[in-house]
Amino acid sequence: MILFIEKMGTVTDQPVLRRKSRHKRIVLRPRDLDFSIKGIKLSGNVRVYQRDNGRWYVRFTLNGKRRMLSTGETDKTQALLKLGEIVKAAECTNAFGSQVRRVSTFRELAEEYIAYAEANKASSTIQRDKRRLGKLFAAFGSNRLTDITQRKVELYMQEREKEVKPATVNRDLALLKHMLNKAVDWEYLKSNPIKRVKFLKEPPGRTRYLNDAERERLLDACKHSDSDMLYPVVLTALLTGMRRGELQELTWDDVNFPEARITVRRSKNNETRHIPIHRDLLEVLAELRNRYPYAQYVFCKPDGKPYGNWRRAFETACRQAGVANFRFHDLRHTFGSYLGMKGYNAYTIMHLMGHKTIAMSARYTHISEEQLRAAVDGIGAKVVQSPQAQTW
Repeated sequence: MILFIEKMGTVTDQPVLRRKSRHKRIVLRPRDLDFSIKGIKLSGNVRVYQRDNGRWYVRFTLNGKRRMLSTGETDKTQALLKLGEIVKAAECTNAFGSQVRRVSTFRELAEEYIAYAEANKASSTIQRDKRRLGKLFAAFGSNRLTDITQRKVELYMQEREKEVKPATVNRDLALLKHMLNKAVDWEYLKSNPIKRVKFLKEPPGRTRYLNDAERERLLDACKHSDSDMLYPVVLTALLTGMRRGELQELTWDDVNFPEARITVRRSKNNETRHIPIHRDLLEVLAELRNRYPYAQYVFCKPDGKPYGNWRRAFETACRQAGVANFRFHDLRHTFGSYLGMKGYNAYTIMHLMGHKTIAMSARYTHISEEQLRAAVDGIGAKVVQSPQAQTW
């Protein structure tokens, strides 16, 4: 054995014995390796060396982690030929040595996307996504991600439009686009193949709201409903603009009585917002709290469990009040419309209603028929007062 003596800069300055390595070494640069896989980042050089057992080993730094693996070969040429395969295999294992699945089909992407959605989206949105995925599965489930093309998606939209409204087709497309965008983020695709697919034209959105007479009749019908919870639910919807799911998930921890404020912690956009409580609503909520002091949910059954779906009771109240063509979600439209007619700007409406964009709030800055008629009557009164030309 050949030993080298090397002086080290220690206090005692004693000689230190070092063994000369008998391993045969080969040093390669990352660009010398013949492999190509998205996401691999080799840093430094790749060292290949032969140990005493005759096998060749490879040592490299991959994605910031040092790896040392055996090629299983005693022949240098065969060992070098296996380097690309070894690095690929190393990239597809996690820190615990378990194999990591490479997503290649739309169905596999959908599984990962649902897990992502469950951590980042509201529960109501997740349920809608799952329903839409049923149709997307039928069309693209067995396709590889690289086989999904702009033309295929456009043909899907054409067939889908024969069954449903353009708005529904657009929601399908929006979900598919977002899934493929995430595939790009997760490095399963280099680019989104359908980013240039255009949405269908949609008719103007529904903005049905209650006039004063309808509102009074509906609230009166809710007070006399067989469900003692319907009136508090409808009044809260009218005075806060909260969505059905937000009302169903509202707990007493979200209601701040001293500051007269409701906190919506998990909205459709997965963002928190605060809504002031009107004094009339505050009284109703306080009475509700006293009625069920141990309940967790604001709108609950006598046993304290969530009230659930009030659709049938609401439809009955609308029928008794003579309010036609009116859905529960239209209470939210009513809240937004009242704000717009009172002259509040779109930014105020956006904040109170939890809209993601100002364009969604701008639809409520419309003018009621009564306002239009009052404007015309005002001009008419001035014209009638003086037939002669006047300077305005």
